[in-house]
Amino acid sequence: MSDPIPSSDWEDRITARPAARPGDPGHGHSFPPRPETVRVTPAHLSALDREVSRDLDGHLPEGVPVRAVPRPVPPEQVRPPLWRRPAGVEGDGRGEATGVFRPDDRFEFSDTAFPWRTCGRVQTPAGWASGVMVGPRHVLTASHAVPWLASGGADWMTFTPAQFDTSTPFGTAHSTRVYSWLRAYGADGLDSTEAAFDYVVCVLDRRLGDTVGWMGSRTYSTDWDAKPLWGHVGYPFGIGSGVRPVYHPRGVMDRTVAESTAGRDSYRIVHRNDAVGGQSGGPFFGWWDGDPWPRVVAGQSAENWGGPGGPNAAGGGSALPVLIDYARSVEP
Repeated sequence: MSDPIPSSDWEDRITARPAARPGDPGHGHSFPPRPETVRVTPAHLSALDREVSRDLDGHLPEGVPVRAVPRPVPPEQVRPPLWRRPAGVEGDGRGEATGVFRPDDRFEFSDTAFPWRTCGRVQTPAGWASGVMVGPRHVLTASHAVPWLASGGADWMTFTPAQFDTSTPFGTAHSTRVYSWLRAYGADGLDSTEAAFDYVVCVLDRRLGDTVGWMGSRTYSTDWDAKPLWGHVGYPFGIGSGVRPVYHPRGVMDRTVAESTAGRDSYRIVHRNDAVGGQSGGPFFGWWDGDPWPRVVAGQSAENWGGPGGPNAAGGGSALPVLIDYARSVEP
């Protein structure tokens, strides 16, 4: 049997082929377009020539059923969790990406009623995160989930509301623009300011909100600390393999740490609600009497703050609805 051709001779042995024509199958990969990016500054807000809102309404499409708690997946279809709680001492400094505290109150659900249909999975070249519709074509997710590029832009991102395994009842849209206060990369952990402002608004190429609806938003108040008021939805890797939505009920925020950037204030909200990788960007939301929709007050950011066993963190405060309002105003 003869030996393989030496690698140094490969180039000389390859037969020339005609150039591929655009659209020919098998010639190159195809990806969603990259979004433009906008780091919002006080000048952007001044250009609106009006006061931006800190209290935004949601939208419940006509005829869509409403369910206060999502329908859990039948027990025989639930996937075993893949998490373990790290041991350590709580500290302060930087945060990792997740943390679960016994007992784990999260459960998988499969529900296309409102508002559960507004939550969905954010896909990027680097992995996935969670998000929620906050406008007709506006998704709130984590800044550290954005595939920021060294060139100053961002790589492609898609959003699929109510995804469950391979079921995508409302389709998928890609992001055309990303609005942020700052870029949180997260590779080396997040500092306190990054965690406090760890949210962006992605504008989609389709008005998915007209079909699925969207949540309102509200400035987080420290008056709500230590009260079991909040729901949370995300796509964790440890439950549901990152392709099934998971609900955390009766969430409690422990305390806040105030931070500032771009002329705005926001909170790093310290909590011990169960959160692992994939839940980043997932909303913490509550219902108010008289409102037909819940309102987002924060997005999941970091875990194991200060080291293994430390608390988790969410980003929220007055700058969160301001960013949503700006994005909705300039790109309705």
